[in-house]
Amino acid sequence: MKVVIGGTFEYLHTGHRKLIEKAFKLGDFVLIGITSDEFKGDVKIKFQERKKAVEKYVSKFGKPYRVVEINDIFGPTLEEDFDVIVVSKETKKNAEKINSERKKRGLKEMKIVTIPTVLAEDLLPVTSTRIKKGEINEYGKRIAKMKVKIGSENPSKVNAVKIVFSRIFKFPIEFIPVKTEPDVPPQPFEEDTIRGAINRASKLKDCDYCIGIEAGLFWDSDVKRYFDRAYCAILDKFGYLTLGHSGGFYYPPPVIGMVKNGIEVGDAMEKISGIKEIKKKMGAIGFLSKGLINRDEFNSQAVIMAMIPRISRELYEVNHC
Repeated sequence: MKVVIGGTFEYLHTGHRKLIEKAFKLGDFVLIGITSDEFKGDVKIKFQERKKAVEKYVSKFGKPYRVVEINDIFGPTLEEDFDVIVVSKETKKNAEKINSERKKRGLKEMKIVTIPTVLAEDLLPVTSTRIKKGEINEYGKRIAKMKVKIGSENPSKVNAVKIVFSRIFKFPIEFIPVKTEPDVPPQPFEEDTIRGAINRASKLKDCDYCIGIEAGLFWDSDVKRYFDRAYCAILDKFGYLTLGHSGGFYYPPPVIGMVKNGIEVGDAMEKISGIKEIKKKMGAIGFLSKGLINRDEFNSQAVIMAMIPRISRELYEVNHC
């Protein structure tokens, strides 16, 4: 089986290695197209150096291969016959363009095999650009301090993010609270809660992770009660969005009665508890549970749930072969 792959192969990072490994696993012969120095002007490592690094790495597979210089996304794929093209999620569109052009020329379409996204230590994709910027090294180890912005100055939301991220990541992190408006009603219900969390995250810029947390009331038609749940939206610098929510609890009838009359849950709980700004302290959950769980822990549940598709991302990318 003839397999083709292509890329810049700058720094020959772990993402490149996974691509190459997959190609040699599938193919009896592999053609490797490496972009010329002119094709991408921002490449710092010269073609001959990149070629040498690739050839040194592929020699261990013990299968025939050929390395060619390419000046466009097509390379020799419009002139030679191949069975499979192995790509990353980011370059899959290029493979589809190649197949479209091959079809026009009467050549058979290649099977497109997409490898899972290769993540660095910070659970963000390994890329040559990030290596150039000094964020990570070619093995995905985080070098620069990670920047995390939280779309709120509420201490319980900020603490929730700190609790979870400090458990997941073992390198320096800068946490930056930013006052943002969720652009939903003061007391959100149902979808407004989710939209509020996403809006908070979407308004943040220039960071590795943007995080929005919003709490609201959700009606359960079986139990016939409103449950309070916190939603967390996590948007990373690559535009990947994940969501999660906390466990739920329902309020005493007097609180819901006040909410139905237009009073926010936080204000209603202040009246019942006698604690000013309760939502910035233990929260309703802390008061009602008599300290068994506080608002930081409650919000942290939402953050953990939103991180799950990132921690086990390989299982959530179902389109790869």
